[in-house]
This record gives sequence, structure tokens and C-alpha cells, in this order.
Amino acid sequence: MPPAPDPDPMLYGMCFDGSVVRGCGDDGRALHFSNTRATGHAGRAADDYRRARRLGLTRFRDTILWDEARRAPDYAWLDELAALSRGQTELVLNHYGLPEWITEAMFWGTGAAEAMRELAFQVARRYRGGAFRSYNLGVELGIWTDWIAAPPNGGKSRQWPFGERNWWAVYRQTSAITIAIAEGLKAGDPACRTALSEPWGWGDMPYADQARPFATVLGRPDAVADANECFTWQQGHAGLLDIVGLNIYFENDIPGMLAAARALFPDQQVVVAETGNLMRPDCHPPARWWAKFEALGEPDLEVNWSPGLTMLTHELGERMAGNLLDEDGTAHWRKPRGVGRSLRFAPRP
Repeated sequence: MPPAPDPDPMLYGMCFDGSVVRGCGDDGRALHFSNTRATGHAGRAADDYRRARRLGLTRFRDTILWDEARRAPDYAWLDELAALSRGQTELVLNHYGLPEWITEAMFWGTGAAEAMRELAFQVARRYRGGAFRSYNLGVELGIWTDWIAAPPNGGKSRQWPFGERNWWAVYRQTSAITIAIAEGLKAGDPACRTALSEPWGWGDMPYADQARPFATVLGRPDAVADANECFTWQQGHAGLLDIVGLNIYFENDIPGMLAAARALFPDQQVVVAETGNLMRPDCHPPARWWAKFEALGEPDLEVNWSPGLTMLTHELGERMAGNLLDEDGTAHWRKPRGVGRSLRFAPRP
């Protein structure tokens, strides 16, 4: 009898990027799009999921769309995702963009948080029972805040609502909105699992500062925030966040990055919410980059590729390389059946 194949060393996933750009790019040109729509994913989700599963993927991330006229979630879209999910999809409630009927006055006051709490409640209540494996409160709360805030060295903010205020003034609002989303989800379905994903291991920022969005939602005391008159951590609590998602795009010390997150958040599941070879797709094809995580030998570690589908960049609105799937049906990676350590790179035709 032949030996059983080696068990897969991790759980493979990918992100159908749904980020929203509502402002301007690096060159000052106006940009206004949702990647869920701009990539065509909203019109062919069934095909995209079918192709992704053929690659051997079992974890997915997708993003809510809004029915602006009705000031409600786009339930036709969500019903389709719920059916496609098979309990494998994490649904994002905010990826840099709130519903466009939310006004600036609502954002800078309490109205946006109140509205998002109610909308999250409606979604979680409708899809109770595990249609979605988890809900993401906000992909990169810290970066969303950065884009709205005025740059510290002068200049204008690049994203709606263009407040021209400092980082902490914006974080008071964005973190309150994120906590409200968590509260609404947990009220709508107390059994649901919530996630947040943030850049991890980028630059020289101490982990305590990189971890602030997670800590704020969890209600952990924050002396630095208090000194900047930002007290939203007092609205959070330990029951609002189940999953700590790390967005890792630089090699650095991957075991050390995971260890740091697990030490800071021992009661939460730690996953690699995003990773990829965006910086050098020519030199780091998916098989080679993913092998860095396989080498950890953790069979329950979730590692999600981003972007799974070609997306438009936030900097200039151009197509990004390094994706696993193209709209034309081309696949740039495939996991061989039954073998976790022998991945191959499928080159572009």
C-alpha cells in the first residue's frame, strides 16, 4: 500500500479585493471606484469562486455592496455570496468606504456609527447560522484613517470625507464606527465570528502601535490614545473581536511576526489575512512566496493571498500584478492534489 500523502501544512485562501477608493491617487487625479465592481467580480462571482476552488483554495474574503437608493445592504449580492460561500467566505463590512448616503456630518458626528451598527445588525441577523465563516469589521482601519487624515508634513487628505484633521481626530471617528459595526454584528448573531486585519511587520513601528486597531476594539487601555484625547477604546470590549488578521507583505521574520501577534492576543485566533508577492511578482511567484508559510509546518494556519483577482490600485488606479486569477480565465498558481509541499507556478501564457 502506498504511503498516505503528506498533510497540507496550512489552509490556503484568497481575497476578492473589495476596497473602495473615493478620493484621489498619488498623482492628484480623481479616483472613485469599488474593486468588487471594477474588476467585474460582482457580475461573475459564481465563475470566480468555481475557478478559485479548482486551484485548491478553501478560504475566501469578499465584500459587501450597498443599495444606495434604499439605504440598505445589497441583498441580491449578499444572497449570492451566502450561497457561494459554503461557510468558507469572510464578509467585509468596510474596506475604506462607507455607504455613500452617509454624509460628512454623520461621519464627524455619531450618525455614521449609529447607521453602521444598524446595518451590521441587519446583515448578521439575516445570515445567522454560519452562511459566512466570519465578518471583517474593517480591512486596515489604520490605513483608512491615514487616508482621511491630513498628512503630518502638510498637504491634503486623499480620501472622503477630506476632513483635513490630524490622525487622532479621524481615528476617534473611524474607530468608533468600527466598534459600532462589531456591536451590530454581535447583536444580530451572537454566535458570529468577527475579524479585523491590519498591516503587520511593516517598517519600524513597534508592534504595540501596529496592534492599536485590534486593541481599541478589544477595549484595552491606551495611554497614548488618552494623551491625544481619543477614548474610543473605552467603547470596546473583549467580546467584540475573535480573529486577529495580519497583512504580511514583507518577509522580515515571519515566525517572529506570528509570535508577536499571538503574545499580544492570546485569546484570539491569529491568521494571515493577506499576503502576496505584490512588491516583486517577477521574482517571487506564488509557489515560492507561499512556501515561506508552509515551512512553519502549522496545519491549521490560514494564509490568504491578495489580490486573488486582478484589482485596481489605490495609488493610480492601474491594474495590479501578482494575482492568482485573471478575468480571462488564466490561473497563475495551482495546488497539486494531496500534496502540500510541492507547489508549482503556472506561468502566464
